[in-house]
Amino acid sequence: MTSDLSFPAAPDGGAESGAVLDGNAAAGEFAGILASDPTTVTVRCGSCGVAQAFGQLQAYMGGPGTVLRCRECEAMVARVARTPRGTWLDISGSSSWLLLPTPGPA
Repeated sequence: MTSDLSFPAAPDGGAESGAVLDGNAAAGEFAGILASDPTTVTVRCGSCGVAQAFGQLQAYMGGPGTVLRCRECEAMVARVARTPRGTWLDISGSSSWLLLPTPGPA
């Protein structure tokens, strides 16, 4: 994906972000895009291959977008940013996302 956006590259999230949060903090940003609860998703890191729950990813927020990094190797797994042109989603740092089926009506 090519983009006119700048995302934090450093694991510390850059100067705009003070603390590393877990993926649960980023769930709201991803829920609107995935049309489901992202905290039920299992994400496999494209760099080291570790599978982890969305909530276990490291979330860097407060910059121009939200960046999720692998808890093991700190590689960028996904990022999302909302701009006047639209919403940018980059999941190129992951090898797969397992979305569980939503339960049907009882």
